[in-house]
Amino acid sequence: MSRAAVEPSSTRPTLFHIALIVPWVALIVNAFARVNDNSFLWHIRAGELQIDMGAVLTADPFSFTMNGEPWLTQSWLAEVGYGWLESSSGLAFTGVMVLALSLVTIGGIALIAYRHSRSVPATAIVVLLSTVLLNSFLVPRPVLLSYPLFVLVVLAWDDDRMRWSLPFLFWIWASVHGSFAIGLVYLGLRVLQTREWRAIRVVLLSGVMTLFTAQGAGIVSILLSFGEAGPYLDLISEWQTPDFLRPDLLPVLVGLSLIVYGATKGRLPSSSLWIFLPFVALAMSAERAVATAWVGLVPLMAMALSSMQVRWARGFKPIVAGAFCVVILLLPFVFIEPVVIDDEQFPVAAGESLDDVRTFHDDYAGGYLIWRYGPERLVYIDDRAELYQERIKEFVDIRAGRADWEAPFAEDGIEQALLREGTPLIDDLEDAGWTVGYHDEEYVVLTPGS
Repeated sequence: MSRAAVEPSSTRPTLFHIALIVPWVALIVNAFARVNDNSFLWHIRAGELQIDMGAVLTADPFSFTMNGEPWLTQSWLAEVGYGWLESSSGLAFTGVMVLALSLVTIGGIALIAYRHSRSVPATAIVVLLSTVLLNSFLVPRPVLLSYPLFVLVVLAWDDDRMRWSLPFLFWIWASVHGSFAIGLVYLGLRVLQTREWRAIRVVLLSGVMTLFTAQGAGIVSILLSFGEAGPYLDLISEWQTPDFLRPDLLPVLVGLSLIVYGATKGRLPSSSLWIFLPFVALAMSAERAVATAWVGLVPLMAMALSSMQVRWARGFKPIVAGAFCVVILLLPFVFIEPVVIDDEQFPVAAGESLDDVRTFHDDYAGGYLIWRYGPERLVYIDDRAELYQERIKEFVDIRAGRADWEAPFAEDGIEQALLREGTPLIDDLEDAGWTVGYHDEEYVVLTPGS
């Protein structure tokens, strides 16, 4: 590893020290934003069901299209926690949970960056880039728990004294999200990179521990079901190829540029390719994978900046630096409001107008309807791509007016449609005699004409 950056001679706090706490503002504002994650909402109901049953779900309980079909929830432990917390405090727990896990994630990234760079300026740059990139991914769905877990895995691997904790971390990870498989791949690649062959034992034990969650060996079938759903995942926006020119994803290009620049300066060993190439490929595979890939690349970014010299970073007087910090820490609380459902994204008012009949709607509305009315009232579809598979394509084609809707509607017994304003299917249904029973700026409810 390259020598650490040359720090300013002054022992006073610098702008880079203060920059390390700037992410607090973005994290707290994001954590207490209105709930607009549909997946999070159905996970709450899944947890409530599992608490009542005293067992994990093994079949679909939420839809009339796939009801009773075999389905293993990959996030049972997170769901049970969600169900218990909502029963205790409603949605009020959401902001605190998101903030706590976000702080562990960004704080852990800061520690990783400092370990590999020994430079406050380098650490500040990595932390600020990470905050810009990750903030949009730090949503309350179970994937939120995977980021701090991956960060802890990276930290534990880098410290021989902490490697004993890896099997335990992977048991938790496998109980909350399927991305634990990426963590196992990371460990395997680190073994190849460092040639620490004796460490294979802890990697194997970590993998074995994932088979001892409540799903047992079923965790393997969960991963395989996602593999089978590959062609249908491409129809969901979060699984499509990311646009790295988008402002919130632009840090990826900056980070990769830093790594390449650091490699040309000899700050990264050639063995870093074992991590760099697979995790760049992961980042490019789908938007949903970008945040996880970023965590795996953080050590390389820090190493690329490890010889960074900043001679103009003049120190602040402690009282001035302290005043800045107090303002930064307290400012977000001015804007915090109680956590509520986003009624512009979800059909809150439109849902109240629905009759208790089989309704056609999109996956986004499905998550909300499960939370608000389920499982007593079944939905047409939600975002569980591994369950619906070919149903997703059918839904997308019908909604876009590219496929006949009458036969599928008759087969599924659909007597009502809840659609977003501007959906092509609205015109098709009205041409067939369906009438608008409810209409607002976001949603339209239609029923067959008499």
